[in-house]
Amino acid sequence: MADAQLGYVEIPGYAEALRREDSLRRKAWTDTHRDICGVKVRQLTFRDVEQLTELRNGFFAPWRFETDQEFLGHCTQLVWWLSDCKKPTGNETFIGRAILAAQIQRLCRHVIQDPKRLAKEVADMIADTFEDAPKSGSNSAGAAPVAGGIAYIADTLAAGGYRFTMQEVLDMPLVQLFQLLRLVRRRLYDEKPTNTSDKIATDYLAKLNQKN
Repeated sequence: MADAQLGYVEIPGYAEALRREDSLRRKAWTDTHRDICGVKVRQLTFRDVEQLTELRNGFFAPWRFETDQEFLGHCTQLVWWLSDCKKPTGNETFIGRAILAAQIQRLCRHVIQDPKRLAKEVADMIADTFEDAPKSGSNSAGAAPVAGGIAYIADTLAAGGYRFTMQEVLDMPLVQLFQLLRLVRRRLYDEKPTNTSDKIATDYLAKLNQKN
């Protein structure tokens, strides 16, 4: 709505996006867990991403969900992995494997009771986690990759003066790790981080320019 005296225009969704960004960045340091379908799950780490990729979870490994059931199966796998439910070690006895399987089945049956809620809350978690993730193309322009993604991240943090061990980097919640990366890249490379709110504002201004 335009103000006749001040001459400003409220950009739809902009204020909400700013509040969401501020809330996500604060909660990254205060909330260690979140709730998905009544299951307490911890914040996603780079180690989780690597392990879930090995498990062929469709949110991290190249995957095309052919059916809703397949999509929900990968949602359930992600919730299970981040939950407190015991994970297999490969050294379980026959009885231990049976108990573990029963626990996994019980968790899966619980979260799948409300498919729409499961899909939304998993999607929200993924979106929140990667809100501040480096955008594609933010690495050295034109340079062929010479290492894995975690090595680039550790190297960037080290260049910024942080002295984390590789284990600490692997186990740091991504929502924290990405914030530190943004600060380092802005300080070292004068990189201008972009936010969802920025896109909302630029898209709105572009539409105004098209009308004029």
